[in-house]
Formats: sequence, structure tokens, C-alpha cells
Amino acid sequence: MEAVIGLLVMILGVSHGVETSCDGRQDGAQCYGALGGTVVLRLMDSASEIFRYHWSTKTTRILYGRKNLIVSNEIENRSSFTPSDGTFRINNLSWNDDGVYKLTIYDSNGMISEQRTLHLSIQGEETSCDGRQDGAQCYGALGGTVVLRLMDSASEIFRYHWSTKTTRILYGRKDLIVSNEIENRSSFTPSDGTFRINNLSWSDEGEYTLEIYDSDGRITEQRTLQLTIQGVETSCDGRQDGAQCYGALGGTVVLRLMDNASEIYRYHWSTKTTTILDGRKNLIVSNEIENRSSFTPSDGTFRVNNLSWNDGGEYKLRIFSSNGRISEQRTLHLSIQAPVSSVLLVSECLSQGEMRVSCSSEGGDSPQYSWTLDGHTLTDAELLSGNTETTNITLKQHVSGQLVCSVRNKVSSISTCGFTFINCPLPYGMRMSQWIFSANNTLCIEPTTAPTTIPETEASTVDHSLLICGVRAAVVILALIGICVFFAWKKKKYKMAAGSGVHCERGHEENSVMMVEVRSSASELYSNV
Repeated sequence: MEAVIGLLVMILGVSHGVETSCDGRQDGAQCYGALGGTVVLRLMDSASEIFRYHWSTKTTRILYGRKNLIVSNEIENRSSFTPSDGTFRINNLSWNDDGVYKLTIYDSNGMISEQRTLHLSIQGEETSCDGRQDGAQCYGALGGTVVLRLMDSASEIFRYHWSTKTTRILYGRKDLIVSNEIENRSSFTPSDGTFRINNLSWSDEGEYTLEIYDSDGRITEQRTLQLTIQGVETSCDGRQDGAQCYGALGGTVVLRLMDNASEIYRYHWSTKTTTILDGRKNLIVSNEIENRSSFTPSDGTFRVNNLSWNDGGEYKLRIFSSNGRISEQRTLHLSIQAPVSSVLLVSECLSQGEMRVSCSSEGGDSPQYSWTLDGHTLTDAELLSGNTETTNITLKQHVSGQLVCSVRNKVSSISTCGFTFINCPLPYGMRMSQWIFSANNTLCIEPTTAPTTIPETEASTVDHSLLICGVRAAVVILALIGICVFFAWKKKKYKMAAGSGVHCERGHEENSVMMVEVRSSASELYSNV
């Protein structure tokens, strides 16, 4: 007869796009988060013994707590605070999350006992461009960052302006920045002449001119730069009647309306109420949305930027002959969808050792899900329930490998970082199984010895770190049931090993989803006692 005592500990987390972590327990800590991703901030060792604490920006109190009680969380719909280890997890990061945060700790008398700041910088997709050549063509990602090299160094330049046709963006004198029209989301470095612009929007697109002046106020140099903003781009062939096309909200769609407009006498492209495009051969007579679109007569493509919900609907192309009669007519339906911005992955260990995993997405319309294990589609031999296109699956016992959930719709696709299930040998016949990020697979540490007995003198000194980090109410109940069964089976031998424990080599704190399983075989534990 073999008795098994099981201890199951589940630590749940999320994979929200790109995830970063930062230790904010030092005053002035500099932390970074990815736009649309997740950041895990360690604000304190533990909130359990802190009478009262606030975490806030200059204008808003984000988190307010008393010991283990979270009184308020201003962004609770996308964040969570864990009092036991003082970590604050923020999902779906935006540019608004960028800034300085202050933690204030109070004692029971209401006096401030500790105070420290943390700076969180949000980073989007970044591109760079050398704009020191006249007529440079530069590109930036919608919502991202562009770094433009405008000059070698501003230190020796008496005066300089960088502007659009209507607005002076940057004005400086040598190392002095006199004005920056977009200083809330940009920075200029005089020493190397680079201008960094964050949170790019469609309005940033256009032509910019740099003018350099000497001490007499004369222009000594002048050059232009064209900045093009690119969002999620889709394309569609609308030359077939009834074509179904898709565009990403805030992105770009490229529609092929005809083979070539050069030989077409006249054409209209319109909605039910508005003529969008009116042309005659290579001449574009009118374009109702010319501020965010362009038509290329040579290949009949119409590019529409900064798509909004209002752009969705049915469009009709009418082609006229030289006598004014309609020679051809066809419709196109354009659907606008929000792209998938992030993926949430949560797992749960079931009583028989199976693993239930759920996958959900944020920001996407009509999402479709798929699962892979080590790069291949999950099979019936690995699945206990669900299928590879559902949001929830249950994996059978002993299934291991890199598990990835992918979410897509008609305009975007995103995947979790992937999780790996590993089995770790531990001393005294124990084993530990854990889901970890595949990039951080350094959890298993081979034991230097593998004794099969636990001497009574050693049993009292074995590290109880696993119990400290793992025990929860449900676990205690499970352990008590196992102990009662075991006590009835062999009361005397149980007394000799009641104080035994297991040393758990903890993995990285940034592990998103972790399951720890410890099992001990009674025959191994007591065979030599």
C-alpha cells in the first residue's frame, strides 16, 4: 500500500502582450512598460504590516490600502495588487500611464514614515530615420515612437526652427531649447540633434522643414523631411462585385477598385449618400476625404488612412462611357474591426492532475482562437476537453511542452509568449512541476544528493519555504485529509516524520503562470526508518 500526500499550489497571472517587471522599492526607480503590454511593479516587501499606504501620480491616487485590505484601486479594471508581496500588475498600458508615481507609507499615528518615487516610461514600436539629407523620407508606427536625426549637433548652431507648413514645432538656440510645441510627448537632444516623438498620430504625418540661421539672422541651411505614419494595414481586391473587405480601426486599408483608371472616361465611388471619389481618366476631380486618403489612377488603388467606425458600410463604383451612360457598376462592403491588442492566459490545476487553461483577448472584434503545443496543433490524445478553436481547454495528465494561445481576427493576430511545463526532481523522492515562460526555463536545479530517508534530526531543520510561499486555505484542507488517512494507516511511523518538509527552489518572480505540485511516496519516506 502506498500513501500519497499532495500539496498543490497555484499562482495565477497573465500574459498581456509584452510583459516587463521592475523593482520599485528603491527611491527614484526607473521602470519601463510596453505600449499595450503589462508591467509588474514591486512597490514594497509586503503590505501586511503597513498601517496605511497610498500610491499616486501628481493628480490622482491610484492605490489606497490598509495592511491586507485594498481600500480603492483607481484602475482596478486592468490591474491587481498583491499585498503579500507588494506587487502591482498593470495591464493594457497606454501613454497615459507614463509618468512619475509616489508611494507614501503612514504609521498608526497618521505620520508619514516612508516616501519614494518611481518613474514609469511607456515605450511603443520605435523607428529611426536620418533626416540630415534634404528630402528624407521617414516612417513612424501609429501610436509608436520615431527618432529623427535632424542635425549633427545643435551646440554650434546659432538658431534653428523645425516646423510644418503651419506650425513651428521646435525652436532653439545652440543648447537652449526655447520652445517645443509637443513637449508633452517629445524630447530634443541638442548634443546629437535627435528629436524623439512618442504616441504618433495621423496628424503627425506630413512635410517638415528645418531652417538654420547664423548670428546675423540669415538662413544658412534649409531642408525638408517627409514623415509618413503607418497603422495596421490591410488590402482588398474590390474589382469583383459584392467584395467583402476589412479594415483595422485607426489603421489603413488599400482597396483595388479597378485595373487602371487611365482609359476610363468617368468614374464615381460613393456611399449611399456621399460621392467619395470623382475622376476622369488620370484626373482626380474630387476626393471627399483627401486629407487622409489617396487614389492612384495607374493601378486603380484607393488608400484610406485613420479608419473610423464611420468608414464601415457599402460602397458603389459607377463607370461611365463618353456618352454619359453607366457601362459598369459594382458594390463593395467595408467592415471596420478593432485589432486584437493583448491576450490573457489563465491556468488552473484540477484534482486529478489535469490542467485547465483559458485564453481571452482585449480590444479585438470577432476574435478567433487557436492552440499549439511545441508548435503543433493539440491532438485528442493531449486534450481532455475542448478543442483547438475554443477559449478554454483541459490538458490531460503528463502533457508537457510549450503551450501557446493565438488570437486573431480579420485585421490582426497576436499570441501569448508561450508556457512550458517542466518536471523538477527534488530531494527525498519529491518532484515539482511548473508552468513557466519558455524563455525563462531555468527553474530546475538538480539536487546534489538524493537521500531516500529523512533522519529525525534533519527533519526538524528542513527549510519550510515552500509551505510559507504556497499554503492556502484549500491546500490546508487537502493536507489535513491526507494526514488523517495516513495517520489511520500507520500511526507510529507518521509521528517520526510529521515535521518533515521540502526545500523549494523558487523560479523567477516574473513567471506569469505557475503550478507547483509536490508528491511524496510513503514507501520512499519511511522504508529505512
